Amino acid sequence: MNDITLTYKGIFKNPDRDELNKLDLLMRKYQSAKRFSRERIFDGLSREETTKKTRELFLPNLRYMRDAFVEAEANISSQKELLPTCVVQHKQNITNLKERINKTNKSKRTNKKEIIDHLRSRINKHQKKVNYYQHHIDNGTVPKTVDGSRRNLRLLNKGEISKEEWRDLRTNSITSRGDASKKGNLNIRLSHIKNNVFGIGIIDPFGSKRGQRIHFNVEFPTKFAEYIKDYLETEKAYFIRIIRKDGVYEVHLSITSEVETKSKKRTFMAGLDINPDNLSVSIVYPNGNFRTSKVFWMHDVNTVSTNKRKHIIYQTVIEVTDWLKENNVDQLTIEKLKFNQQNKSRRFNRMSNNFSYRSIIEAIKSTCFKKEITLREVGAYYSSFIGMIKYQRMFGLSIHQSAALVLARRGLGLNENIPKQLMSVLFAKEAEKGQKVNGLFTHWEKASNWYKEKIKSRYKLSPFVRKPSHWTDLLEDAFSF
Repeated sequence: MNDITLTYKGIFKNPDRDELNKLDLLMRKYQSAKRFSRERIFDGLSREETTKKTRELFLPNLRYMRDAFVEAEANISSQKELLPTCVVQHKQNITNLKERINKTNKSKRTNKKEIIDHLRSRINKHQKKVNYYQHHIDNGTVPKTVDGSRRNLRLLNKGEISKEEWRDLRTNSITSRGDASKKGNLNIRLSHIKNNVFGIGIIDPFGSKRGQRIHFNVEFPTKFAEYIKDYLETEKAYFIRIIRKDGVYEVHLSITSEVETKSKKRTFMAGLDINPDNLSVSIVYPNGNFRTSKVFWMHDVNTVSTNKRKHIIYQTVIEVTDWLKENNVDQLTIEKLKFNQQNKSRRFNRMSNNFSYRSIIEAIKSTCFKKEITLREVGAYYSSFIGMIKYQRMFGLSIHQSAALVLARRGLGLNENIPKQLMSVLFAKEAEKGQKVNGLFTHWEKASNWYKEKIKSRYKLSPFVRKPSHWTDLLEDAFSF
């Protein structure tokens, strides 16, 4: 069993203006305390020292100030975690650009000097980024954070937004961590009123009485209301963030639940291969044999706004889970994968730049939990290559569908043995000596490298040569050595 955090969004219903003014003041003080806490963390102050100062300067409520400190601390730690990834990605981009320069140098293009100069300028930009991020890693610091976003700061400097709008963007939220010993949440408490309407009470430290609260009504989506009501009755901890966007006040309720991860024997298993523009799903029988497969396209996901993209992702994931339910499948396997930005073709960079792998994973986890589908994560090593070698031609699948088939079988605990024909080529010396070769990962690693080298040698002979229709076509080349 793994924990999964689900977030439900509600909206204030007919809020009172006077109550909103009190909440706006609370948000402004809270955000100021968070920024102050972040600077004190860099100064080396502890949580106790920082919260003591913020309590005197901003809000006379210790719990709010601790939440502000924790949020500032999380912001810094998340940036530190991302720094090594940024360095790796920019170094990879530099390596790819250098390879492109070498290829361009060997080409017969008439404008190759201009192309090389352009590629070198891009290398310099990436190198500056590497030096910048490496400097922060070496010194234990993080890049300067701009609350309200750098884009809006540029708009402020250009005079396109006013100072009031800028302040509003920087002081538009407040959070409260859950506490099971305080009926779920002490500072911001939810209670059910009727149907999909809930009451929210927010502790006001500036009130005339101790424990005085600011009260609003919140509407959540009707389909989630019953589940939220049942959860609140358990008095388990829940996290709440209130955000003001364009005059609308949103309540983000986050609760943590357990999701089933142990595979069930004697039932169908599905595998899902995640790609920038589609989700490919394959279903296998309990013994691992192929049953059926389908591709769910997300055609516009790379060209639309963030909100629209999230909507497309969630709708596609819902289509996937509905299709699984129609086929009596209640367990799904996905891959553990890091989707790093790489400097490849313009089309791939454009797709991957807008592609939110994390959003898709979150959508899959939350949807599977709500529809009672067991979810497993397995290693993604060589799944696409294995699918191409063993199943693509056999079942007439795409490379992504065949990768999903491998993941489904892996979710059942089945291993993929390498074809005997390929074993005789790759481990011919060991076979002659009568030695056994252990480790399937080693087999597939060597097979993948062999395949890449054979394809590369074909292209060296002629750049216009067609890719072989099947890997067995390459065996003739192997036996010729």
